[in-house]
Amino acid sequence: MQVIAGVDLWEGEVVRLRQGDFEAQKAYGGWEEIGTRLWEVGLRRWHVVDLEGARAGHLVQKETLHRIRAAFPEVRMSLGGGIRSEADLAWAMDTGFDWVVVGSVAVLSPDLLRGWIQRYGGERFIIAADAKGGKVALKGWQEESLLEAKALIRAWAVMSVAAFLSTQVERDGTLEGVDGYFYERLVALSAGVPILASGGIRGPEDLEVLRQVGVQGAVVGRALYEEGQIPAWVRNYV
Repeated sequence: MQVIAGVDLWEGEVVRLRQGDFEAQKAYGGWEEIGTRLWEVGLRRWHVVDLEGARAGHLVQKETLHRIRAAFPEVRMSLGGGIRSEADLAWAMDTGFDWVVVGSVAVLSPDLLRGWIQRYGGERFIIAADAKGGKVALKGWQEESLLEAKALIRAWAVMSVAAFLSTQVERDGTLEGVDGYFYERLVALSAGVPILASGGIRGPEDLEVLRQVGVQGAVVGRALYEEGQIPAWVRNYV
């Protein structure tokens, strides 16, 4: 089980939302300050999200994203947040992000995503199967599809992507814990593609629940930042 630091960016600051509500933000500091803290405790994998891009439908904070990628070259980073066009995809790849996270495209434009995977390789893609009431949340979680998260994973498991990332939107930013049964079902449908979990994670007790059901990594955000310093238990999961 690996902790992946959630680095959600809004106007250059690291923030957390509550249940995907853009109006319910809490800021924790600039990306340089937070990034240095994460580096110092040994966290070498980060999930970076352009929240402004997620809401707008295209990458917005390119200057900040470029700087954070350049400042921490040894950190493996995935990038999500509004990547729905060839131009934004190519920019993310060229800027050096190790993985690109796509969600809306997988549901709304599956042929486009298949073309991207054929061109760049499935190992560069993480498919977001973010769930709200079990159904896939789209467009920065502002819309809800009719497709269940488990159906999305079943459909894309054959493409040999790097991983599936599933956030339970109702739990995101709440520190209310995880639903192990939800992730156990996703693992069973993923045909061996790694499942990454996010939403509600409080600490080691939740990570152990996820490990037991077969989740390989967890994106942790608020639990890393809430106390003003990165908690010591993180060092056991780097």
